[in-house]
Amino acid sequence: MAVRPQHMHDGGIVERRLRPIYDWLDIGNNKKALQEAEKVLKKSPSLQAARALKALALFRLGKGLEAQVVLDALADEKPSDDTTLQAMTISYRESQQLHKVCMLYENAVKSEPTNEELHSHLFMSYVRVGDYRSQQRAAMALYKFAPKNPYYFWAVMSIVLQAKTSEDNTKRGILLALAQRMVDNFISENKMEAEQEARLYIMILELQEKWEDILKFIESPLYSQLVPGSTAQASIPYLKKLGQWKRLNVVCKELLWDNQDRWDYYVPYFDSVFYLMKENEEDTDSSIDNTAEKCHEFICQLVESMSSGRTLRGPYLARLELWKRLAVDGDPTSLIGSGLALCVQYLRVFANKPCAVPDLRPYLGMIPQKEREENCREFLTCLGFDENSEPESGSLIETTFAQRVVTYTDLGKEYRTSTVAESESAQGRNSLSGKLLILGKPRFPPDVGLDTCKVSSFTLGGVHPHCSPRVEKLEFGIRAYVIPIHNVVVTFNIIHGRKLCQSADDIQRHISCLAAWRLVAAPLSSTGALELAATLRGHYMRCLQKGLVTSNITEFCAADHYGILAAHHYFYAGVEQQSSAPIVEALCLLELVLHHSPANFHAKLLLVKLYHLLGNALAADSIYQRLEVKHIQLVSLGWLHCARLAPACLASRALQLLADTRAFLKHHGKDSVEHLTYAYKYGTFEKLVELSAWAARLEACGWGAAAARDQALLAQLAGPPALLHQPSRLPALPTDNRDLNVIVNYEPPQFQDDNLKARTFDQEVSYLRLKDALVSAIALCIELADSRPVEEKKGHYEQLNTCVEAFSGAMEKCRQLYAEKERISISAPFPSRIIAFVNSPVPYRELYATILRLVGELAISRTTAAHDACETVARLLPKAQLQLQDEIAVKGDPVWRMRDRLESLSNYLEFIGIITFLLGVCNELFSPASAKKSKKKTNHSPDEIKTSELLNKLNNSAQTSIAFLENILDEWPKYEVSIDEILAKLSLDDKYQSPVENKLKTGRDDMLNDVRNILKRKSKYLKSLLQ
Repeated sequence: MAVRPQHMHDGGIVERRLRPIYDWLDIGNNKKALQEAEKVLKKSPSLQAARALKALALFRLGKGLEAQVVLDALADEKPSDDTTLQAMTISYRESQQLHKVCMLYENAVKSEPTNEELHSHLFMSYVRVGDYRSQQRAAMALYKFAPKNPYYFWAVMSIVLQAKTSEDNTKRGILLALAQRMVDNFISENKMEAEQEARLYIMILELQEKWEDILKFIESPLYSQLVPGSTAQASIPYLKKLGQWKRLNVVCKELLWDNQDRWDYYVPYFDSVFYLMKENEEDTDSSIDNTAEKCHEFICQLVESMSSGRTLRGPYLARLELWKRLAVDGDPTSLIGSGLALCVQYLRVFANKPCAVPDLRPYLGMIPQKEREENCREFLTCLGFDENSEPESGSLIETTFAQRVVTYTDLGKEYRTSTVAESESAQGRNSLSGKLLILGKPRFPPDVGLDTCKVSSFTLGGVHPHCSPRVEKLEFGIRAYVIPIHNVVVTFNIIHGRKLCQSADDIQRHISCLAAWRLVAAPLSSTGALELAATLRGHYMRCLQKGLVTSNITEFCAADHYGILAAHHYFYAGVEQQSSAPIVEALCLLELVLHHSPANFHAKLLLVKLYHLLGNALAADSIYQRLEVKHIQLVSLGWLHCARLAPACLASRALQLLADTRAFLKHHGKDSVEHLTYAYKYGTFEKLVELSAWAARLEACGWGAAAARDQALLAQLAGPPALLHQPSRLPALPTDNRDLNVIVNYEPPQFQDDNLKARTFDQEVSYLRLKDALVSAIALCIELADSRPVEEKKGHYEQLNTCVEAFSGAMEKCRQLYAEKERISISAPFPSRIIAFVNSPVPYRELYATILRLVGELAISRTTAAHDACETVARLLPKAQLQLQDEIAVKGDPVWRMRDRLESLSNYLEFIGIITFLLGVCNELFSPASAKKSKKKTNHSPDEIKTSELLNKLNNSAQTSIAFLENILDEWPKYEVSIDEILAKLSLDDKYQSPVENKLKTGRDDMLNDVRNILKRKSKYLKSLLQ
């Protein structure tokens, strides 16, 4: 948006003249804006605002040099009106000349030294370039004639940032002491006005590790005045720092009484309890929990204190956390029971919430594997479900547990409870409405079996072993049985058969039970996985038929997870069998889920993953586009799709997404500068530190560096030969910004790899360094192809040799490090490309090193060495073809092997792109020498003739390789899949046509055509180089 004039000396007349320029700039019609600016300047040639807007229009039209001339002329005039300055600021900002904005406002401030707005803009200009010292001076100058708190604290924050970026500890200490003294003066003069000022003061003290001073300030009346009601929670981290565990314990308990669901209070509470337990000091103060028993007592009190009908997760999770911490050093069973029972109880209460299973994940892994697997069905059946419980709609009365009515008399009082959730939430350790167990085996009528119904009774008072229930009534197929238990009367509602899922909540409960069961159960065989997947698929189909799929364009529903869980088990079966058939079934089911729930991102992510598993990047791309990935997701999800396009031989699409990623990283750098100015304007000083750290993290992004190298190399393959520049230096410590938790995993804890993220990132960084060496070497080859004298090229020649040696050494080292194949997991990235690259039978190390050395030897006229290198490459190419043919030979299921075969093919295609480009560089080096001579053979020296012959021979070998690849593409296996049988299982109507078969076949054909077109262009280019 263009900046509207705010202070015009000529009043409304000039504003009316400029308004059309602003309007055209605002809608993006820069050509019209330029024309309007020219019209205004014809009448008023000296109008600075119009000239500044003209420069902005020129810059946006791509006429940067002309715009720069206008801006330089304006800068020499030292304008001071806000409209001109802001228009020039926009131009400088878009052209990344932020330092010139500082000079602009420095001159303006000199012209109007008491203009508050100009001083403010000067400060922000220093913020954009990160000049903290100048920020401090500008803020203090502003505060002197406009004494406002924000300006003063801008100066304080500038000093803090100087300290944070200083490597000199002495200087850092002096700066922090200065910042503290400045705020202390404000406190003593009672000038503090805002919460953010108090937070900045705490930040200064934190950097000096003055924990006692922080605590003293937080407990002062001033802090309570500035940040009312937050003293207790603000003191928690500093009580921990000071080791005041007893006080921390009391503070956390007080906070938890009022906020029973705040997990950030439970964690420090447990920290204090366990530290006090280690100290093992006797304390007469009963308010302090220094034993596990007291801690458990307190949590139970929190459970009992919850109001009726409002069940909070916090206290229940607290019991699990207590069990987990106690289980590290001992056996907590005697105190709070088994962890498995606690997890089951939590599931029983909160299974209707989608967060139930994610909540349990950290604790399921702590249960011993044997105990987990032996009792896994408790998770499945704890609410009366099993894997075969079917979704149903209708008006049946709720089933066994949900409509259980219990009436009993105790000490003359009558109590009733009607739901599991109510009885669970209200239960005390000695309450009659506690956990229900079968303590006896009553004689039920012959048509009622304990295996087909859920019978419950109380822990207090046993059922007489010979008591007979009497039938009270029969209604809606539900019988109510009344059993006398001493003085307690219990009414049971028993429904024959298994429990049905009759509502969205029931379906969510069933899903939660199924998911928890699969997380703790032993892995299924491929047959078992297929059977369970078929059952889950049946549940989803029944939901569709019964109208229980209630998704819309923006939300998905619980029933979708039947399909998601089924797809996971199809995947497990496919991996075990090394077969594509289960994967195709999963794809058909997920496409159906997505058809009815277009907002279900879980289905989209799984579809992208599974299409890539079958080597079909175009089909995956059709789903990826529906994810609408943008901004930071281009980085965090780059591993899922963008990184898989090149190894799937889809170089053209890969180049588009790599360009999007790089554009985001480039523009984010510009945008983040403006975010810093907003943080100052609104006084959110803590965000300044966060934003700076975030910007540094993205600047060192490993995927960003990899995208730049991949884009440079793929451009040599998928595009016309183009100049390749020396890449920017790799970050010393690349950052891993991948989100590997985006796909939910239902594998048991023993299969969860804690080192997966670190290990796979290490592999990616190694591959990045290989690619960096390769790109650097190619860039040096381009440098050597110019017309400089040989002596001037020797420096680049030495650098080229260094790069080639580094590449060769790294290849050999990586071959030793990454010899083992990675296990394929549904939620993890596919095995890094470095594994297939360095372990390939194709001698890529020798091929790349030799062709790069050939360019270097030609550049400095070492013909003998160049001839040897040329002959070596020509000799290696036919062998490489045979080795590639063996590597991509069909073994087993051709569709299952498609991804690996495409990755091997893509590595060779990438080499073809690079050797084609380097042969063009060799032609540039050799042609100038021979072009000046006559075309007669007698005018060529023997060395030149031999060089020409060898380059032609190498060119022919490269063309032979291209022809060899074209033959491979002609014989490339098809997706021999027929989904008619699969669709029959899905029982679909004629309105829906599954797109899976068409996507697989179209994706294969389009990919092959794209590669064929690339090879044709390379072959044509090589033929043009023949001497």
